[in-house]
Amino acid sequence: MMRASQTRRTQEERREESEQRMLAAGVHLVAQHGPEKLTLTEVGKNAGYSRGLPAHHFGSRESYLKALASYVAIEFDKTLPEVNQISGLEAVLEITRAVLDQLEADRTRGLATQIVLADPRRDRALSKDIAELRDNTLALLSRHIADGIRRGEIRATVMPDFASLFIAAGICGLIDSLLADARFNSAAGGKQLLELIENALSAKTNSSSSP
Repeated sequence: MMRASQTRRTQEERREESEQRMLAAGVHLVAQHGPEKLTLTEVGKNAGYSRGLPAHHFGSRESYLKALASYVAIEFDKTLPEVNQISGLEAVLEITRAVLDQLEADRTRGLATQIVLADPRRDRALSKDIAELRDNTLALLSRHIADGIRRGEIRATVMPDFASLFIAAGICGLIDSLLADARFNSAAGGKQLLELIENALSAKTNSSSSP
């Protein structure tokens, strides 16, 4: 009895592991080529399994894409830090830093960020939930920037909605560069991006550089 239970549990664990690998493979494929070109055949091949295994596990491409959207949302949620105790410029930098750190620590999670933030065309998004995640993330950055302006730590001439778009574009640019060339130094690029954001937004930096 115990042996059968152990076998069943092992089978369930193997199924879970294979599904996670296939979803992670989908993240890489969508980050590189978008959801339109994704096929279950490519998912199986990139996950290191047979070409037919994704269809066996998920049934159809549509069902797989739904599972992939949920997976991306969960991974992206793990990336964003809790910034309840901070706001303004400090929060903007902490959010950006956390996303960049995850790119180094967990490539799949970093690519999930790319899927969420990269494409502003809602009809091209992986799902409506992913499009809303992008909108909410940009709105979060915009609110923190607006708070920083009110507190005098971010320049009054900064436009929060535009600035949040530029930050997201900078993050996606780094990830695109890494996708194009695995040798790209994303750690150095991330450090430079943080410096650029701070220098562009900070009221102190602006005033100290004035003649």
